Amino acid sequence: MELKKSIAEEIDNNIFMKYLQDLSWYKPDYLNYDWLKNESPHYIFNFQKNSLAEKNIKEIIELKEKHYLKILSFLELDNNRKIDYYIYSSIQKKILLIGDDSPGNAIWEELENNNPKKFEIHVVYNEKCKFIGEHEDAHLLSLPWGLSIYLFCEGLAQYVENSFMGEDLNAAAKKLLQGNKLYPLEWLCANSNWENVEPTAIYPQVGSFIKYLIESYGKENFKKLYQNTSRKKEIAENLLAIEKTYQKNVNQLEKEWLNFIK
Repeated sequence: MELKKSIAEEIDNNIFMKYLQDLSWYKPDYLNYDWLKNESPHYIFNFQKNSLAEKNIKEIIELKEKHYLKILSFLELDNNRKIDYYIYSSIQKKILLIGDDSPGNAIWEELENNNPKKFEIHVVYNEKCKFIGEHEDAHLLSLPWGLSIYLFCEGLAQYVENSFMGEDLNAAAKKLLQGNKLYPLEWLCANSNWENVEPTAIYPQVGSFIKYLIESYGKENFKKLYQNTSRKKEIAENLLAIEKTYQKNVNQLEKEWLNFIK
């Protein structure tokens, strides 16, 4: 039986590279906020007084601990660092305290030798939006695999969650295909093209595609691809890594995937 590698032990092709996370919107006001706290085996939860999160914190802890074990089991990794998990009652509160208007973020800030400077997740949790799925946790816990392009990073995180807003990934992608709302995968290999994508389309699309790659060609091939693609490489290099891994180019793989979900 192969031993699992820890975050400190995992070595990939990018080990000597230093990555800075784009946090142009970031502000540190949340660090001085008067949070209620509850610590579990693998998380330190921070939540607001009189919030829905405070009411449901036991359920949240139980769910997140299950997510944590599920993700590490899939990645075949161990981790000895607790995740600082911040739960906001609204988007407005999240904007006020950290500066971002999305329902969830994984914050690592700076990554060098696979050691992230921060290990934080920030999510919104209220009656209308309970953004506490596996997606953001997968971003943090997969850092030992390296930092691939968005197509594979976001695809992996959505695959681990295995749904989008409660809908099966392949079913959601099929609807997008029928509505002519899918993005060309080769175009998505350029991170700069993600600036104006539609979240409700891009996440189920890339999640479904990565699900197809993993379940058709195996996890080890995907891990190899993930570790051999990088945000610091030219697009042509990343496209070549895809072809070397699967003996097919991204357009051929896209055609296979589309035929599968039809």
